[in-house]
Amino acid sequence: MTGTQDVDHVVIGLGGIGSGAAYWLASIGQSTPGSDPTIIGLEQFQLGHDRGASHDHSRIIRYSYHTPGYVRLAAEAYETWDAVAAEAGQDLVVRTGGIDLFPAGGAIPIDDYVDSLTAVGVAFEVLDAAEVMRRFPQFRLAADVVGLAQSDTGIAPAAKGTAAHQRLAAARGVTMREGLEVQRIDSDGSGELTVSTNDGTYRTGSVIVAADAWTAALLQPLGVHIPLEVTREQVVYYPSDDLAAFAIGRFPVWIWMDDPSYYGFPVYGDLGAVKAAEDVGGRPTTARTRAFDADVEGLQRMTQFLSGALPSMVGTSQPRVKTCLYTMTPDRDFVLDTVPGHPGLQVALGSAHGFKFASWFGRALAERAILGQTRSDITPFRLDRPALTDPTFVPNYMT
Repeated sequence: MTGTQDVDHVVIGLGGIGSGAAYWLASIGQSTPGSDPTIIGLEQFQLGHDRGASHDHSRIIRYSYHTPGYVRLAAEAYETWDAVAAEAGQDLVVRTGGIDLFPAGGAIPIDDYVDSLTAVGVAFEVLDAAEVMRRFPQFRLAADVVGLAQSDTGIAPAAKGTAAHQRLAAARGVTMREGLEVQRIDSDGSGELTVSTNDGTYRTGSVIVAADAWTAALLQPLGVHIPLEVTREQVVYYPSDDLAAFAIGRFPVWIWMDDPSYYGFPVYGDLGAVKAAEDVGGRPTTARTRAFDADVEGLQRMTQFLSGALPSMVGTSQPRVKTCLYTMTPDRDFVLDTVPGHPGLQVALGSAHGFKFASWFGRALAERAILGQTRSDITPFRLDRPALTDPTFVPNYMT
């Protein structure tokens, strides 16, 4: 393509959230009378690349969150994934059951989670350490640890879910262009937007920026500043000597609710290893300068924790490391809003816990773009909240 093309919607970034937006724009657009929108998705790398936050094969999906608002959104996340799965003809959520582990005096209080789940009517159990270890003898826990168990916790297969969104979007007529870098977004302030790439320009009234670690650079020329922290994180695959003990049905998704916070999965897929990671354990970086090598200190810290809490997981073989990026707002809450002064320009950020919500993000963004409003409560994710506007706001990344 060269020159300028008029289209209905442009999605910038085709990771988890952007691919979800492309699919839902097509789905909602085609079901709206008199509408058959022209939708362009732009990806600067290749679809499924490993330079962002949406690759790898598994992410946690769960109801257990620290506010009722997030618990309600989690219900919508399950709903949207189920809708996509039905159209795709494949499972996109694997329910394994989950256990959140709260050590006495830890940085994350269990009361917030109990109160939030109770307020929304989601069933759960509170277990003492002895009961956790009776159900899951893989754990070695101190007597003062308390577990919060929830049966719907599970795995959202990251690469599989993103590919499903992309495949279904393409089948509905979305044009997805790989290797196309967005050079600039221009706005006339009245609703006309142009997206300039290294292969022509798109003129539209609807742009969705789902560019994660590249978001700030895209919005800065428009005078928009979102304070974001980008870190290089890693997940670790341990080839346990007893993989069968960590199979789905025998072992849950788990989260250690403290600072540092760790999390992990049962064996999933054919990788021959058990996956675990530290949340927000990485070092600051940028999207363009990040490295892909292992953080040795972080790996040692992770392995030391597991040697105490899950000793049979560590095994004797060398673990494997994969890196990814976290892009976080100071309060770790999402961004889903229209950029002030630029009608039609939406921005979405998952703040490094958003993949489980990727399809929900897509639906909410598409509803706003096509219908003018979304059924979901997105008030906490506004761009004008104090965490994004008050320079004295103290960052807090605990979720």
